[in-house]
Amino acid sequence: MDRLANTAYWTNLSSYFGHGGKLLFYHGVSDPWFSAEDTVNYYERMAADSGGMEMVRETSSRAFLVPGMGHCSSGATLDRFDLLSAVVNWVEDGKAPDAVVATGPAFPGRSRPLCAYPQHAHYKGQGDPESAASFECR
Repeated sequence: MDRLANTAYWTNLSSYFGHGGKLLFYHGVSDPWFSAEDTVNYYERMAADSGGMEMVRETSSRAFLVPGMGHCSSGATLDRFDLLSAVVNWVEDGKAPDAVVATGPAFPGRSRPLCAYPQHAHYKGQGDPESAASFECR
């Protein structure tokens, strides 16, 4: 019965993805209730069971880890970002979100890209270090 009720076992989403479904995950790395590692673990198992990480990332799902963010928002972080527009653009225009720009009241004037897992933001070595445009995902 546990497998029927516990969604952690529901990792084969190939039917959903096969019908064009898109799924974006996000998780605060400083979440005090649920570890971001649990979400990464689920995401990796889901990808493996749904056609492989490369195929899933290319066609169906992306995950975004938010440094410093607590549970759903808050903390000394940039916790304001728009995943709704990102998934709409993916569904309607076929453009998968490689990154979304995050801002937040904890650091006024600062922005950073949240990169699709497993990538991370890296400073390009030039440009305004407070601007997301000065970073790249790799």
